[in-house]
Amino acid sequence: MTDGQAHAAVPPTRSRTVASSVDPLDHARGARPQLVLLAIALGLFAAVAAVAITTRGHEAGIDYVFYRDVGAQWLADGSFYAPRQLTGQPYEHLPMSDVIYPPTALVLFVPFVFLPAILWWIIPLAVLAFVVWGYRPSPWAWVGIAFLIAWPRTFGAVLFGNTDMWVAAFVAGGLRWGWPAAFLIIKPTFAPLALVGIRRRSTWIVGIVLVLLTLPMLSDYITAMRNVRFDGFAYAYVSLPFALIPLVAYFGRTRNPGLA
Repeated sequence: MTDGQAHAAVPPTRSRTVASSVDPLDHARGARPQLVLLAIALGLFAAVAAVAITTRGHEAGIDYVFYRDVGAQWLADGSFYAPRQLTGQPYEHLPMSDVIYPPTALVLFVPFVFLPAILWWIIPLAVLAFVVWGYRPSPWAWVGIAFLIAWPRTFGAVLFGNTDMWVAAFVAGGLRWGWPAAFLIIKPTFAPLALVGIRRRSTWIVGIVLVLLTLPMLSDYITAMRNVRFDGFAYAYVSLPFALIPLVAYFGRTRNPGLA
């Protein structure tokens, strides 16, 4: 071996050492904006949670109780909508009194007449967390998710037990398995999000079954919704961020967990 060859064979240890010492610093600098935004989002969430619990903590679970009672009422006498909703005359929507859900919502409400109340929260939040974590979102995606969680309506939905939790879980399940997306017809204003599962045959099958099960009450739903004075689009606007959490995780994913 010549001197030149020996010299060429010596590994460039110095350059590698310099590169290895610089890379972590560059990485830290690159992550700094993400960490700052994440800290801001978490701070906003803490503030929203504190205000909500302080001012309306006594109303925790109020939406869940309403849904459960609606299911119990239907089991008792078969009524889902109030008589005044079916007169054909215009009426103002009364929260916690008038039902503005389609009959398909009974598939969700009725089981919780018998199931433990805590499952109303555990099931959707566990599904959402499982799917989001499975995608291993990128750092920037986690920042986006944090801000969506910090949205006031998101915490409010969890505090009151609103079906927005289930909407987010159905979107997440639709992305992961397909068929849960069909349950989004429970909240028609969010039905377009069912497109996440439209390519799966299971979504169509479950959707058709849900419609067939509640078809006898469909005319009542049309009558009730045709005459109600309620801005469903404004409601959907403030509730949308919760439902976007799994979508942000999906589009910011670093791995594909596959389909079960």
